[in-house]
Amino acid sequence: MTAIGKPLQNVLWLVGERLARAAVTATVLGLVARHLQPEGFGRLSLAVTCATIAAALANLGLEGLVVNELINRPGQPGAVLGTAFRLRLGGGVAAAVLLGGLAFALDRSDAGLIAIVGLALLFQPAEAVDLWFQRHLDSRRTVVARSVGIMAGATLKLWLVARGAPLTAFAWAQVADAAFIALALGWAGRTSPHHAGPWTWDRDVARDFWRRGAPLALAAVVVALAIRLDQLLVRSWLGTTGATGLYFAASRLTDMALFAGAATTLSLFPSLAAGHRSSPQDYARRLQASFDALSAMGWIVALVCTFAGPWIVRLIYGPAYAAAAPVLAVQGWACLFALSAGLRWNFILLSAPPLLNLAAALLHVVTLLAVAAWLMPGRGLAGAALALLAANVVSGYVTSFLFPPLRACAGAQTRGLFIVFTPGRWPEMLRQFVA
Repeated sequence: MTAIGKPLQNVLWLVGERLARAAVTATVLGLVARHLQPEGFGRLSLAVTCATIAAALANLGLEGLVVNELINRPGQPGAVLGTAFRLRLGGGVAAAVLLGGLAFALDRSDAGLIAIVGLALLFQPAEAVDLWFQRHLDSRRTVVARSVGIMAGATLKLWLVARGAPLTAFAWAQVADAAFIALALGWAGRTSPHHAGPWTWDRDVARDFWRRGAPLALAAVVVALAIRLDQLLVRSWLGTTGATGLYFAASRLTDMALFAGAATTLSLFPSLAAGHRSSPQDYARRLQASFDALSAMGWIVALVCTFAGPWIVRLIYGPAYAAAAPVLAVQGWACLFALSAGLRWNFILLSAPPLLNLAAALLHVVTLLAVAAWLMPGRGLAGAALALLAANVVSGYVTSFLFPPLRACAGAQTRGLFIVFTPGRWPEMLRQFVA
């Protein structure tokens, strides 16, 4: 690797895929939103939000653990991947059934939509293929595979819009999206140059995953609920009015940035884990550079949402969604702290008790509920967005100082948040990718 290091190539492929995916998704999302109008779009987005929360349970908190075990068990890749696949398949089935049952018990009006979209969880075990390529910093192949699946799903949705399809058809299209991507990832795995051997079940690996993953899964569910709680509050307090669709429209745009950040964070984990095993100095250097990179991404998102938000909303969604622009601006600044907190999860996996993420999520919920109860009656959607920002600051940043085991990364996180004002550190931020 000469001009560009393997880590940077991997991150560029991942972020490039997210940007290309964002462009396609935004175009299709805008057409779907215009077709369904704010009320119908809000109902569909609620179903997607509920499925996203359930996905945290379906994943069983295994993403970072699987990559770490692939590094620590170089002679057992088939056992690690096969065990993870089977565990996540069971988790997907359980999460889909639980989501459908809760939907019919709590919200009969949209229960059918939520249950349909929840079927997409049955295809998430295919993500184990992506973890194998993450281990080898070779995401180019999964990027190509995902792109094929995404284009297939986008084509289906465009066809549905052209046919004037009803809301339920777009719920099934969400399931088709997951199926297309799963098939494409399966193809990437079969043609992989990185041979893992047969994907087998290993009781010892499963026991280890369950022991270490159960607390992570519990924390992940609470974190996912906390992250989406503002959307659920808007839906609960404002009902199925068009205002709910406006809030979800802004949220779907910032979700794209969060997905890109999550992909970058996962891609940085192997090199950060290697630094953790190598020396405290190397680990600290890589940790700081990682916080710098995610914070720089957060600043870009915040500034774009603030200054280009009205233009973006009108371009993608049309005039009917213009009132979503102020919400998007506030959510953009919330992303700055969310992306930094996402990188902090890597630190927790390597250096701190995982349940700290659960404690931070609970503080997020408390802060969000308190600020929303104060601001939403008078400010409506803007109040919900401000509550999200306050909760992200408290749970994603203040807790780094509040919880003693996280204070070791609090300084690095703070310096990362000020990266735009310290250009002298920019070369070091990039150097970890080209090493």
